[in-house]
Amino acid sequence: MNGSPALVLRLHGQVDTVVAMRIDDGLITGLYSVRNPEKLARMARQTALRR
Repeated sequence: MNGSPALVLRLHGQVDTVVAMRIDDGLITGLYSVRNPEKLARMARQTALRR
């Protein structure tokens, strides 16, 4: 997400939460959780599961 590693959590096939990590000098220095449905709509399109 924005060039950082992220974990996309899905609930019933829909993006529910995205957790992005900030990494400095190889260490995780921040975790940022996004649950706003308006912001997640774009993430859902970018991470669509292919069947």
